[in-house]
Amino acid sequence: MYNHHYYIAIIYLIFPVVCKSQAEKISVRNGNEAYFSGKTIEATNYYSKSLKEKPDYYKANFNLGDALYKTGELIKAGKIAPPNKKMKPDSAANLVFDQAAQQFEVVAKSISNADTIQRAWHNYGNSKLKQRSFEDAILGYKKALKLNPKDEDTRYNLAYAQRELKKQKDKEKKNDKKDDQKKDGDKPEDKKEKQNNKQDAQKQPQMSKEQAEQMLNALMNSEKKMQSLRKKKGDPSEKIKIEKDW
Repeated sequence: MYNHHYYIAIIYLIFPVVCKSQAEKISVRNGNEAYFSGKTIEATNYYSKSLKEKPDYYKANFNLGDALYKTGELIKAGKIAPPNKKMKPDSAANLVFDQAAQQFEVVAKSISNADTIQRAWHNYGNSKLKQRSFEDAILGYKKALKLNPKDEDTRYNLAYAQRELKKQKDKEKKNDKKDDQKKDGDKPEDKKEKQNNKQDAQKQPQMSKEQAEQMLNALMNSEKKMQSLRKKKGDPSEKIKIEKDW
């Protein structure tokens, strides 16, 4: 009888630990179901919940990156409204793409599986490409190609990013030349304003974890409102085809 109670005590001690260790996996499974159903913002909440349960659960980081990337695409396409009416879709999307890139970078720098690292750097490059941060995109693609030189998708994306970077720099040089030509005719305050505008344009959007969570919550509420409107109008829900990344 004593041994029987002893084993029961051990079970009660182990059971909460087992349940907790499964919590992050359950959240990821729920996130995957939402993701494949096209509910990308709901998926991000599940993956974020998984990471709260286990901060070093890199599968959740990778999938969160995927969900954020898809959310950014939907915002940019106008299929999900920005959380703030004053915020333009491109600006909101860029913030989400930046968060996606951060998740892929965490995975790439934290695990040992070469295949997953390669895909993480590729997706990092894609996220930066969407932001038009071409130098960062090129860096990601080069890291991915070092691990898999035969990946034609990465090679193509790298070449595309390099072309776009050249176009961007050529345009900047052209604009700088025009500014130099007008320099003598500008007032001091006009010169200062142009310089400030140029510096603002070069700044990349950044968000803290708290701000990211607030934005995702706002986006989720916006997505729910849009789904409700679609049901009232009788519009069919869009099915999103995605590639399983893990």
